[in-house]
Amino acid sequence: MQKKLSITKVAKYRGYYFDRHKMYEIELEVSGQPIGKGRPRFTKVGHTYTPQKTKEYERRIHAAAWAEMAKHNIDQTLRPVAVEVIAFMDIPKSWSKIKRLEAEYGAISPMTKPDIDNIAKIALDGLSGTIFADDKQVTSMKVKKTFCHPDRGPVLYISVSWTDEGA
Repeated sequence: MQKKLSITKVAKYRGYYFDRHKMYEIELEVSGQPIGKGRPRFTKVGHTYTPQKTKEYERRIHAAAWAEMAKHNIDQTLRPVAVEVIAFMDIPKSWSKIKRLEAEYGAISPMTKPDIDNIAKIALDGLSGTIFADDKQVTSMKVKKTFCHPDRGPVLYISVSWTDEGA
């Protein structure tokens, strides 16, 4: 016999109860055109470094995550987590009005840089050490790249969820 699962929302910190286990969810947005994780660079003497643009974007994700955790009074988890990332990209201004409308309503998907795997990498690296200790805790991930509504503007949306099961 299968158990009936019930979900009850706890409004204060977006916690839910799922089959008697508390489920937590943190949602954050980083405004501006989403960027992908840059390739490591090498100096003439062979040292590696991360490009400044990548470091800065990771810091913005990190700060947004800390702000949401403080707002909802949630501590870092050591549990397995599920991550959802949606990159809302700008519609190119050079496109015709018809093509821009098609993009706005989802008939056209962005097939330009940054690559979706690099968007996922920069999101996970920016979140590591905040909501979860290390990105090895990520057991499920959904990543999507779509065009944004012109009135809203480009943004990177990230949702991280986990349960207290076994805690």
